Amino acid sequence: TPAPPHRPRVRTVTIAVSGDVLIHDNVWSSAERAAARTGRSPFDFRPMLSSLRPVIRGADLALCHLETPLAPRGGPYSGYPLFSAPPQVVDALAWTGYDGCSTASNHTVDQGFAGIQRTLDDLDAAGLAHTGSARTAAEAARTVIFRVHGLRIAWLSYAYGTNGMPVDADKPWSVNLIDAARIERDAHRARARGADAVLVALHWGDEYSHEPSAFQRALADRLTRDKDITAIYGHHAHVVQPIERIHGTWVVFGLGNLIAGQATTAPGVNDGRIAVLTLRQRGHHPVRVLRPSYHSTHIDDSDGRGEFHVSIGGSHRA
Repeated sequence: TPAPPHRPRVRTVTIAVSGDVLIHDNVWSSAERAAARTGRSPFDFRPMLSSLRPVIRGADLALCHLETPLAPRGGPYSGYPLFSAPPQVVDALAWTGYDGCSTASNHTVDQGFAGIQRTLDDLDAAGLAHTGSARTAAEAARTVIFRVHGLRIAWLSYAYGTNGMPVDADKPWSVNLIDAARIERDAHRARARGADAVLVALHWGDEYSHEPSAFQRALADRLTRDKDITAIYGHHAHVVQPIERIHGTWVVFGLGNLIAGQATTAPGVNDGRIAVLTLRQRGHHPVRVLRPSYHSTHIDDSDGRGEFHVSIGGSHRA
């Protein structure tokens, strides 16, 4: 009797990625009001995120983007233009089901190097992985690699700049800034360290523009030609931007805001997306990304209590 044909093992991993977690003063005031109701003093960000839990927990890997540095417990807190957010937000993100938060943004150094240290310490304490900023040169040189269902997924994060705020001259490694050649090198190094897939998060684009900028287009055109990079997703514009396949690689240009208090700033800032990237590997073949799906999200503060709530819609194909 002939031996049955060997079927190569198929590994599949779903990754949920979402947009800016941007903690304005009205957002933490909402969390303060919620805490008075729930008893989780002094801030409870869980109610505003609770509707996201089924989708976030339903993914094999879930990644958020924490745009704002975190304040010491007890404050002082500050909103725009130099953010310093209540650290209780990371406990709520972990409760929602996130596995990690990228941290390279134009606000990373709003509170100097001490703000970077505090933010990463708090993410560690909440059990959340992070990439995009670093406390030491050694940490900056590491590659974050998740091991999920037998796949090793590297995660990289970069920002276009820091709003003119200085990065400490003796700590240039403390925040990752976008440089195409550097991203390519980091992706190659991730592969050399055993990654089966490389996911790149980019804080880029023009604020409040639904169309990708010329800079985004040019960078996407270059990075999608690099076979070390598996998929690219972005944030910063605070409005939703398109999902496109370029040179065979999926690019989620802009995920909008996940939670923010910008309602009067521009049309669309209360809308976001949670994109779901499905990675599939058959045997030892390269990892493929299937056509992404996404859930639309909306920030609402019309509950009558002055509390923000993020609602989520059904799944759509890109």
